[in-house]
Amino acid sequence: MKRFFAFAGVDRPTFYTLAGRGFTVVSGVVTLFMVAQFLSHEEQGYYYTFSSLLAMQLLFELGMSYVVMQFASHEAAHLHWGDSGVMLGDAASLSRLRSLALLVFKWYAAISAIIVVVVLPAGWIMFANAPHQAEVHWRFAWSWLILSTALNVFILPLLALLEGCGKITEVSRMRMFQNVFGSALAWAALLNHGGLIALPAMNTGIALVALGWLVGSKLPFFRDLLKRAIPGETMHWRTEIWPFQWKIAVSSLSSYFSYHLFTPITFYFCGAVDAGRIGMSITATNALTTVAMAWMNTKAPRFGALVAKRDYATLDRLFNFVLSRSLTVIVLLGALLGVANLLLHAEANRLADRLLMPGAFFVLIAATVCNYVVYALSTYLRAHKEDPFMTLNLASAVVTSALSLVLVQAYGTMGIVCGYLAISVLVGLGWGSHIFAAKRRQWRGIAAA
Repeated sequence: MKRFFAFAGVDRPTFYTLAGRGFTVVSGVVTLFMVAQFLSHEEQGYYYTFSSLLAMQLLFELGMSYVVMQFASHEAAHLHWGDSGVMLGDAASLSRLRSLALLVFKWYAAISAIIVVVVLPAGWIMFANAPHQAEVHWRFAWSWLILSTALNVFILPLLALLEGCGKITEVSRMRMFQNVFGSALAWAALLNHGGLIALPAMNTGIALVALGWLVGSKLPFFRDLLKRAIPGETMHWRTEIWPFQWKIAVSSLSSYFSYHLFTPITFYFCGAVDAGRIGMSITATNALTTVAMAWMNTKAPRFGALVAKRDYATLDRLFNFVLSRSLTVIVLLGALLGVANLLLHAEANRLADRLLMPGAFFVLIAATVCNYVVYALSTYLRAHKEDPFMTLNLASAVVTSALSLVLVQAYGTMGIVCGYLAISVLVGLGWGSHIFAAKRRQWRGIAAA
């Protein structure tokens, strides 16, 4: 078994991440069945539109959590964990890490407040004025969902700091328990005919597990980092972080407009029933990316540390190894998922009516695989504290959004997914591969010099 895990590139952080995401996939399948069983077609549409609108937090976070992890990993390369649960080592790196922590606490406190003030009323306005009205009780569930989301957003930088400081295994294990507890609360809500409150119940469970773990095991780290006076150099947001962050922010915003916007667009132009179908299908295919990203995300801090040490040979070997394994997994799982949907429709299963037709579903799977490759390439490049894919992501978002708005009115959900695949192949893979090769040659040339 150990040899198999070594061949597959599954170390301890990856194992716990895979276990957590494996449970997420399994629980997601269970949730899909329960949503189909306990929610009406219209409620399903609201359920997945809620999920898509939650991604609006990207509009406010501006990619800061990813930036925090990368900058923390560069400082942690010169530090180590002490027996008392605090970080020790180079004073300058400690000072810079402390200044980063103080910055992100303030940043995310403001973001959490903005989400409540802006996203909460924005959702009320959209649902209250949608052309295709349905008799669905959504107001309480929406309000609770936004409040629990604001809490989870505040927790994000704490986990990002810990991941950047090398606690990948512990964070991954905690996230596994988050998935278990959150899913259990959602299922309990659905079984008790709670309807749309299943989603905020899951969100609340996720937040409670994280808070319990942070207070119970990581309080010494944060107390020492924030309260102890550490003389030395500080990290400057305007000159160091912002030049990298704004590019990540553009990429994050682009992700929203080229992916998460599909369900709200369908909700507005086609109604809650079609929105439920594309929302559930996107959730199912997103599980593929969730599993594949377990390999890539757990190695991202390691990528950053290798770049800081200029060990490019090890970086390339590790990246190629991780990409080959994760890509194999996402392709195989995608094929199985597509065949499963085909069989559901062939047998006229009641769940089939809640998903896209097989043709559109296979198109969505193909686009998902393409975008995972683009994500992997961007993870490699961002380890250098740069984001050369910013322009690509922006162009992809603009074109995908425009195509979706046009095609959904003429061809419905099939138009959306076909446009999505076309942009994923031409702009994502085509242009992205060119950028990756060019930047890699450029940085290796600098290293050689």
